[in-house]
Amino acid sequence: MAQAGSAARGAGLRGAGAAPERAPWSWTLALLWLAAAAGTPSRRQWPVPYRRFSFRPEPDPYCQAKYTFCPASSPMPVMKGDDVIEVFRLQAPVWEFKYGDLLGHLKIMHDAIGFRSTLTGKNYTMEWYELFQLGNCTFPHLRPEMNAPFWCNQGAACFFEGIDDIHWKENGTLVLVATISDGETEAQSA
Repeated sequence: MAQAGSAARGAGLRGAGAAPERAPWSWTLALLWLAAAAGTPSRRQWPVPYRRFSFRPEPDPYCQAKYTFCPASSPMPVMKGDDVIEVFRLQAPVWEFKYGDLLGHLKIMHDAIGFRSTLTGKNYTMEWYELFQLGNCTFPHLRPEMNAPFWCNQGAACFFEGIDDIHWKENGTLVLVATISDGETEAQSA
């Protein structure tokens, strides 16, 4: 006759109190389930495979720009062989015009390259701009009719005359990093 309270160990319990000999089988079943789940094709493929283009793809009508891309652009000037070109690193926090230095504390920066011709004294800036504004290219759009996250992240280089010295000095960085003369490059330690 069994005494009260002497029920078999683990009887009536599930999970943590189960008999130790069952634990390896539970893990085996869990691993088999994970392997099967990993092998089934999902609706979305991530990451999206990289494709190279020899041309700028037509933008999707979904991507709309609020502001004109590179409104102050100018052609890249011809540099003469006897000219000395100074190259500057330009950096300021992204959206500093709206949020000040907030994103700078998180090291989220906008970079550009500045050039100065010592022969003519003219300055030039080259920046990479997104065609559909920063928010559109930074964050993906989840569209129900598409199998993967959708990005409006086309961009292009914008080259224009002048360097906004005050902006870059007051809000970030304007540092000489190299000098180019007659095919020779002398890097500065920045």
